[in-house]
Amino acid sequence: MDTIGKRITYARESKNYDVNQLSDRVGVKAETILAWEGDERDPRANRLLRMAGALDVSFAWLMVGQDYEPDEAETAGRLSSMEGKLQRIRQLYAELGVLITSLEQDTRFMLARDEELEELAEVDETAAGG
Repeated sequence: MDTIGKRITYARESKNYDVNQLSDRVGVKAETILAWEGDERDPRANRLLRMAGALDVSFAWLMVGQDYEPDEAETAGRLSSMEGKLQRIRQLYAELGVLITSLEQDTRFMLARDEELEELAEVDETAAGG
């Protein structure tokens, strides 16, 4: 992919966008996108930056073919997202363990207190009756 136009087309197709969808996201006419893809005109830097965002590719890749291609960027993004989710699950698992331990301690305390109250009630009944 040695031209901006080819990279735009490749990135657009990898996102399964048609020309109209990309034109809506970038804020230009579909004919303008087609002219860029056909290498008839080059997009201005601000449009190229907006297009990079819409296509989830780096500005550098879109401009000169450096950095990640769309498939690589998407895979890297997914892996990063999955790692973040896995870390969050580990954190929640640890928090859940702490909460379970605390709940068990509270339950033991409440049961012991209930037993003490029952014993006191029995002593009071015995003292009152006897």
